[in-house]
Amino acid sequence: MLIQSNQDLVKFIADLGKPSYVTLDTEFISEKTYVPQLCLIQIASGSRASVIDPLSDIDLQPLIHFLMNPEIVKVLHAAEQDLGILWNDFGVTPAPIFDTQIAAMVCGFGDQVSYGQLVTALTKTKLDKSSQIVDWSRRPLLDRHIEYALADVSHLGPVYEHLRKDIDKRNRASWIEEEMRVLSDSTRYIFNPEIQMRKLKGRGMSRRRLATLRELVTWRDERAKDQNIPRGWVLKDLALRDIVSHPPQNANDLGRVRGIGGIAQGQIGKEILQCIQTAAALPLAECPPLDLEINDNQANENAVVLLRALLKHVCRINKVASKLVASAPELEQIALGANTRVDQGWRWDVFGKYARELLAGEIALGLKSGGVRIVKIT
Repeated sequence: MLIQSNQDLVKFIADLGKPSYVTLDTEFISEKTYVPQLCLIQIASGSRASVIDPLSDIDLQPLIHFLMNPEIVKVLHAAEQDLGILWNDFGVTPAPIFDTQIAAMVCGFGDQVSYGQLVTALTKTKLDKSSQIVDWSRRPLLDRHIEYALADVSHLGPVYEHLRKDIDKRNRASWIEEEMRVLSDSTRYIFNPEIQMRKLKGRGMSRRRLATLRELVTWRDERAKDQNIPRGWVLKDLALRDIVSHPPQNANDLGRVRGIGGIAQGQIGKEILQCIQTAAALPLAECPPLDLEINDNQANENAVVLLRALLKHVCRINKVASKLVASAPELEQIALGANTRVDQGWRWDVFGKYARELLAGEIALGLKSGGVRIVKIT
């Protein structure tokens, strides 16, 4: 069912009633815009499923009001992009939510299992992915495209129910609740230069270079937003890193940066140089502080190797995806003594406390029947 009118939308929502959960998905395109362009919203409950067309002349507020009902669980797969789109377009992040990809990682399905893999594993149904790459902004929609979109929510209910039972059986409901609170936090979807900096900064950074990086990522985001284009169209990451590492002093120097070329002599070039000058004039006390993650001190390689082995061991025992527990950069931070998310919540019980004991020399790793085991140091 394709909904393109207010009347059909209101009727569909009324027919849904107040279910305990609904399955939800979106289709979008993001290649040419600052934020992804929402093209479809799919929603299902039981045997009722519809594709809602946001590009038609339709008021979506009744749907948003329905999704904000705190008594209805919104089930999505790999929800972060979908939630980001809802925040960008409507200023809301529906809660409570249940992300089946994260739940699958909690249940031992490995790192970032796809929706198709999960459907096949839990329902023995193989999805048709022939319409996976589609320009969802084109109208009219073809029947096969609508069927593909509906499949993204119609099989999600059985997947959710299976995972929910498995999580309850493992007594890991608190794990999911902790992860979903983080995912539902609206601040996650608001531009934060610190997050962009974390993705772009390298080793050997000084506070002055960090100030330059902050100025540039903030400027790039504002310009991309004003022009409604991707950030990389304003200034590519590679060029940005090069500028931060070797700040050009004039347009000729800037023109030598890979990917800049002739634009160095224009308005963009002037704005980039202004960012560099602003950062250079900033008092050192106002520059971003260095932390352990970007300090010149390298993490002890042996410590990282041991932490990696420990992580693999405890995740195998607990049947949980290691990527969900701690990432490779986090292992380096832990080796340097920094606090990370493994120092709280369920991650502390699974891995964090053992990691701290390992670094403190209170436990060691040994071999038993070819596998790793934890040895208490007395």
